[in-house]
Amino acid sequence: MTDEGFPGSLGPDDDERALRVLLERAVPRLPVPATRLEKVRERLARRRRRRAAGGAAAAVVSLVAAGALLPDALRTEPERVSPAASPKAVTEPTGVRASFPGLGGLALRLPASWDALRLPDGAEQKTKTLPSGYVAAQPLRPYEEACSDLRKSDGSGVLCEPVERLVPGGLLLSLWGLPGGEGGTDALPPGTPMERSRDVPVGCRRMGATAYYTTTRATADSSTVLYAALCTNGAESDRRAAEVAALLDGATYDSATPASTENPTPTPERRGR
Repeated sequence: MTDEGFPGSLGPDDDERALRVLLERAVPRLPVPATRLEKVRERLARRRRRRAAGGAAAAVVSLVAAGALLPDALRTEPERVSPAASPKAVTEPTGVRASFPGLGGLALRLPASWDALRLPDGAEQKTKTLPSGYVAAQPLRPYEEACSDLRKSDGSGVLCEPVERLVPGGLLLSLWGLPGGEGGTDALPPGTPMERSRDVPVGCRRMGATAYYTTTRATADSSTVLYAALCTNGAESDRRAAEVAALLDGATYDSATPASTENPTPTPERRGR
C-alpha cells in the first residue's frame, strides 16, 4: 500500500495550497461598511453634477468663442439704450417678480433689495453668446449699447457685465438658455447645490469676485435648459450660492409672457433676505 492521499505524502507545494485553503475558510469575509457605500454614492453623485455642469460650461465657452469672432457685426449700428427715453434696457423694480421673456417666460421672486436686468430687445437675435438676463444683490446699470464691450470677452462666462464692482458680500447671477434634450446640456434636478469652480474666471475677478458657481435647471421648454453662472465675494459665498439655488428652484415659467419691455407692476408678494 502506498501513502498516496495522506497528509504525510503531500509535497511542499501541496502543503502550501492546503494551508491557503484553510486560512481562506477560517478568515471571515467582512461586509463593506455602510459608511463606505454612502461615500461611494456621494462621489458618484458629485461626478454626475460635475459632468452636467461641465457640459453646460463647455457649451457656454464655445458660444462665447463663436461670438468673439464676430464683434464687428455686433458693433454695427449699435442699439443705444436710455432708461428714460427707451425701454430696451429694462431694470426690474426690486422686491418684485423679475421676468425674462427671452428665457421662455422665466420669472424669479427676488429678495427686496435685489435687482434684475434683461438683455435689450433684439440682442438675442444678434448673438446667442450673451446672457439673457442678470440678477444681483445690488443696483444694476442699464446697457448704454447692446453689448458694446463684447470685444473684451475673455471666455469667462460673464459678458457685458452690468456692474463694475461687487459690493462686500455681493453677487452677480448670469442666466442663459442653452439647447437641451438629446445631445444637449443636461438639466440638474431641483435641490441640486450649485457647483463651485476651483478657478474664478477673469470676468468675475474683474468685478472683485472671489468665488464662481454654476448649475443648470429644466425649463418649461424641454428643448431648452437654464444655465446659471454666479460670481460672489466675501466669506459667505457658499451661503449666497445656496440662496441662489433656492431662488432658481422656486422659478416659474409663463409661456404666455409677452416679449414686452415695460416694467412689471409691483405686487404685494415680496421676499426679504
